[in-house]
Amino acid sequence: MSKRAAAVVIIICSMIIISGFTIVSVGLPKYVKDQSNFKMDYTSSPFDFTVDAGNYSLSLNNKVGENFKNGSEKIMNVVGSKIYSGTSYIIDVTRNVFQNVEDRFTK
Repeated sequence: MSKRAAAVVIIICSMIIISGFTIVSVGLPKYVKDQSNFKMDYTSSPFDFTVDAGNYSLSLNNKVGENFKNGSEKIMNVVGSKIYSGTSYIIDVTRNVFQNVEDRFTK
């Protein structure tokens, strides 16, 4: 068996184990989940997948796309303003240099 085939078999087995663990954890009754430190909840309409591990929680829901859009807009605004301020500084410095060169040639 080649290394690539072994890697594919390991990945497929891992995915089967993880999906089985997820299906069993989501299907547990609420009273069992309440007493556990590790909880998984899933609803399909509206989409909500939550993993709660004691102090840490991961929630994937229908607002993920909206949050990603808002975060990327903020990043683009910050990056855009930095680029604009950087290029405007370069343009101003270049303009001043050319004005000084023109003044030397016109005198």
